[in-house]
Amino acid sequence: MIARATGSGAVIGALLLCGSFIAHSASAQETLDKVVLDNDSIQIWFLTFSPGEVSQMHANAEPEIGIILEGELTLITPSGREILKPGDVRWLDPYTPHEARNEGTAPVKMWALTLKKPKKEVAQ
Repeated sequence: MIARATGSGAVIGALLLCGSFIAHSASAQETLDKVVLDNDSIQIWFLTFSPGEVSQMHANAEPEIGIILEGELTLITPSGREILKPGDVRWLDPYTPHEARNEGTAPVKMWALTLKKPKKEVAQ
């Protein structure tokens, strides 16, 4: 368990370090929604929300972590409405309905990490 937690910390740390590079390498006009890692344990997306862009209300079966790199993202959950700014990190429990909105004038760039449930090994 400790090794997994340390590994997750290393992944998040690496994302924060390289996030600025990726965010600045995309032009402001370019929409960038890209899966950068997908394995049995985690799926990592680099997302850009253009001004005025809104995600549909949705919920994921796995826990999700959002890390804001640039801009301000409005996150709407059953707990209320929250403005997330660069450096903010939010955890969403599985099946938490949420909607993301860019109500500002600048693009929002962020990481979204979905933590997958371990698959049970089949005895042979």
